[in-house]
Amino acid sequence: MQTIQLRKFPVEEREKPLILVVDDQVTVIRIMTNMLQPEFTVCVATDGGRAIEVAKNQLPDLILMDNLMPSMTGVEACKILKSDPETEKIPAIFITSMDDKHNEQVGLNAGAVDYIPKPPSAERVRARVRVHLANNRQLAFIEDLAAGEFSMLDDAKRMARNLLD
Repeated sequence: MQTIQLRKFPVEEREKPLILVVDDQVTVIRIMTNMLQPEFTVCVATDGGRAIEVAKNQLPDLILMDNLMPSMTGVEACKILKSDPETEKIPAIFITSMDDKHNEQVGLNAGAVDYIPKPPSAERVRARVRVHLANNRQLAFIEDLAAGEFSMLDDAKRMARNLLD
């Protein structure tokens, strides 16, 4: 599967989408990594501050983040990522034990695109990751099209066909 890279994503095309998994529990990171591989490449961070650093350096295609972490919550990290032009377009999904409606709303208001309660099923995580990656690629294409990034209509049609495949 070829990833279409648009806008601020790395110039080189990745063989597989890069997912940043953020959780302070190493066991959870291992479980999430096993859920995602081999379909996705995974990088990890164990707290919100490190997640921000990794996101800026690696520009992952999507972030899966816990909320309850020491020193900086996932909500705080998400707000910082969404306020930075380099990382604002990276979709973030909370995967957390804080599964009440209030905390879900707080996470979505912080800029997350989805909220999955723990313990998540592998099928649910992979399905939602795929959906949000596709949505983000389509949004990037529409924004680039509206900005006049395609000089030839055939280029725009080819890119649109790739997004639909």
